[in-house]
Amino acid sequence: MKEIQIKRLIGLLVFVVVAINYLITAQVSLSFWDCGEFIASSDLLQVPHPPGTPFFLLFGRLFAMLPVAENIAYRVNLVSVFSSAFTILFLYLIIIRLIENFKKDKESKTEGIFTYLAAAIGSMSLAFSDSFWFNAVEGEVYAFAIFFTAFCVWLAMVWVDKADKFGSEKYLILIGYLIGLSLGVHLYPVLTIVPIMMIVFFKKYVTDDAALKKTGYFLIVHIGILLLISLYQWSTFTESAPIGYENWKEIDKTSFIIYGLVSVVFIGIFWKKLLNKNSFYVILIAGGLLTFIIYPGIVQMIPQIIYTIGGNDFLMNLVVFLALFGILGYIIYWAKQKKYFTVALVSKFIFFVLVGYTTYTMIIIRANQDTPINLNSPKTMKEVVSYVNREQYGAASLFKRRYGQEPNLLGMYQKYNTDLEFFWDYQINHMVNRYLLWNYVGRSSTVQDDGIDFNDFYAIPLFIGLFGLFYHYRKDWKYASAYMALFLMLGYIMAIYFNMQEPQPRERDYFYVGMFFGFSVWIGIGMKGLLELAGSIVKYSKTLRSALQIAVLLFGFVGVNVLMHAKNFHWNDRSANWVPWDYAYNMLQSVDKDAVIFTNGDNDTFPLWYLQDVEGVRRDVRVANLSLLNTDWYIKQLRDNTPHGAKKIKMSFTDQVISQLQPMQWEPRTMSIEVPKEIYKQFGGKDTSVIRTGKISWLLNAPVQYGNIPAIRVQDIVAFDIIQANKWERPIYFAVTCSDDSKLGLQEYLQMEGLAFRLVPLKNETRSEYINEPILRTQLFEEPKGYSKEYQPGFKFRSLNDPNIFFDDNHVRLTANYRNSFLRLAIHYLVRNENDKALEALDMMETKLPRKIIPMDFRIKYDVSTFYFAAGGIERYKELAAELEPELLQRIEANPLDYKGKYYNPYVMLLEVYRNLNEYDKAIELLERILQYEPNDAGIISEINRLKALKGGQNPELPN
Repeated sequence: MKEIQIKRLIGLLVFVVVAINYLITAQVSLSFWDCGEFIASSDLLQVPHPPGTPFFLLFGRLFAMLPVAENIAYRVNLVSVFSSAFTILFLYLIIIRLIENFKKDKESKTEGIFTYLAAAIGSMSLAFSDSFWFNAVEGEVYAFAIFFTAFCVWLAMVWVDKADKFGSEKYLILIGYLIGLSLGVHLYPVLTIVPIMMIVFFKKYVTDDAALKKTGYFLIVHIGILLLISLYQWSTFTESAPIGYENWKEIDKTSFIIYGLVSVVFIGIFWKKLLNKNSFYVILIAGGLLTFIIYPGIVQMIPQIIYTIGGNDFLMNLVVFLALFGILGYIIYWAKQKKYFTVALVSKFIFFVLVGYTTYTMIIIRANQDTPINLNSPKTMKEVVSYVNREQYGAASLFKRRYGQEPNLLGMYQKYNTDLEFFWDYQINHMVNRYLLWNYVGRSSTVQDDGIDFNDFYAIPLFIGLFGLFYHYRKDWKYASAYMALFLMLGYIMAIYFNMQEPQPRERDYFYVGMFFGFSVWIGIGMKGLLELAGSIVKYSKTLRSALQIAVLLFGFVGVNVLMHAKNFHWNDRSANWVPWDYAYNMLQSVDKDAVIFTNGDNDTFPLWYLQDVEGVRRDVRVANLSLLNTDWYIKQLRDNTPHGAKKIKMSFTDQVISQLQPMQWEPRTMSIEVPKEIYKQFGGKDTSVIRTGKISWLLNAPVQYGNIPAIRVQDIVAFDIIQANKWERPIYFAVTCSDDSKLGLQEYLQMEGLAFRLVPLKNETRSEYINEPILRTQLFEEPKGYSKEYQPGFKFRSLNDPNIFFDDNHVRLTANYRNSFLRLAIHYLVRNENDKALEALDMMETKLPRKIIPMDFRIKYDVSTFYFAAGGIERYKELAAELEPELLQRIEANPLDYKGKYYNPYVMLLEVYRNLNEYDKAIELLERILQYEPNDAGIISEINRLKALKGGQNPELPN
């Protein structure tokens, strides 16, 4: 077999193995987070959140029409499956080309095969990495974005081989078109422009490698100076409270000026050495300028230019847009006439970027069709400008590291002494370094913010990659520099630019997969380096040399691919995971016909949209996302639109009022809602004061605090207006995921009916859980075989008792809402002395959600055990107590002084266990441990004496 055929065969095997691996582990339906939104938007060509993903939606729509599976979500997931498999194939080919680039002498057939196998090991190190695999099996944009990244980089390497041939520029023009298309997926591939520009200059323009290397040293010094200025600046930011928008904008402005002046002076001093074609500076300036032309140039400035000239007039907008193409076409023609071939090439590149960017016309067209998902409603150019600029999310500081002012971000101002400490500890070490080590050293768990586990891979992939980096620089420092730029651009530089604040709602490792792409290149090159090292050790025997090299290949294959696959397979196998689908279904079935349900975030909104839009489940329900209720366009959509024939949501606000809504300062005040007598009687109310006044009343405290100012948000104002304007004509619910501060202080009037609380005109006068027992019992006990598109109480619990399903931190957290429902039902029975029903509810909870499969927090476990004890389920209590004891002892050993306050105190819980089990010796020993720290505590001494008396068979009175 010819060597080229072997190369292709190994590449084909890599592609097939990886594709099959992703196919058998792909999410069977939708996943949590943004996937439901993207899949629903793909199937119906809707308008997802800014800045939009039109090309992904078009591609997703194509896959949604393929008759390959019954479930539409699974079909769209296949976009990620196959784009990820092709990414690995491109990576395999890239590694080979990089190795061949520094192997000047032609290799023997055996050495060539070793190169291909080394490239296979390197490429599959990315395929089986946790973060890449996570993206590859769900319907999100990141896998598709990395595909474009890999495709563009591979085309650049192909161009290198053909650069001296006629027509080679077509590869670079194709890269421009792919980048333009990728703008309709994610901005990721734009960051490849600088590395690709380095590759182009190295091949075509650089003629003096020594001069180029010297400018590299200058660049390192230059960057070092700017970094030192930054570190000093960040070390001076010691404020313990937000400084406000105007202040950090001023810091940004000042920093730009300082960095600009330093750079101008530095370049000005050495300009003769730095400003020539054999300089990294010229390459980076050219790459940076081209990047700027595309982003923010084409992406943000072109829509702004069109709007500035044409306003919201469609015909004028079209004329301006076509004029831009005409101008670019003329520049191309003029450059060719003048034989300015570089100008012509760059113009063609930009022209085709703009052609690819035209996929955004789909967003405008579909927005004007008022699709059910129509975020930001970008119907006119003014709204398109806002959409692509992501104005909904506000501005971010580039230099001030701690700039967030939202209430949930305030903790970071007390947690870190300076911005420098925050930058290193959180933004770099926690949010980048940790992710890199997760993928190439090992991950301790999927619990958010957990660290690394050296025992997973023994850092073998990491060390091979680091050796590959060293080896690459030794063999070909120019291309190593280009891939280092790729690694930094898609990792550390992106982290600095996006300036993520703490806390994040979930891990962001999926965001840095491009960085891992670059590192896996070095794993492949590292394997080639180890093979050459092995070959140099044994020179006297070809047989021994080959045997040692084969051993190196086996070590790499097992130590990298086998270990990574074995560790990450279970975590990423979602082939039978119906939890997100069922969670969305159960929430929709938690509300009565024609209900309005207020939801909180991504996971209680996007999956619901998917079920309504794609599978037609509960289209009568209107989902009102509280976060989006802070935007005027969304408020108007809820008020005016009738998606799939659902009823409009009544409000009293006019367009003018909605456009003027703002958060406002708030002091506690009594609020009220009118309740017609017939409505009150319909709910069985007997409170004569409510009948007499015709309203319910409650105290509403400020839901949030902005600094020292108590305030009420737009979402609170709108939610209250919806409730008032509705006048009890349709059911109003709050999802169980809504925080207390978003419920308008109505907790005493919210009755649980599943995964949602219904607003009722009856105040909970008891201190027990407020539930609708018949409905909640039906939800939890009567699991349907199929599913209903109409209102039909009865939850689905698929996958939750399957030991083969992996439940990550997010799954465990969300499914805790099911346990909460069971426990509320059990409490309801306990306070009514219906112990048999309480035990039945607790046993059903264990059947549906076994704690050995879905971990139970020790505090919940303690509550469950006390409920069993109170209901007379002594055997179940003993089982739980046996599990609790070591957990609580471990907590006491870790923190012996943790015995004061708190209901969930490990000492208090363990003492209660010992008392209930009549284990007096253990109880006395536990109290004596506390007595070591509190020798004069009369209460502890009295309790010890009481327990000793009980142990001796006496019957002392209980202490006061």
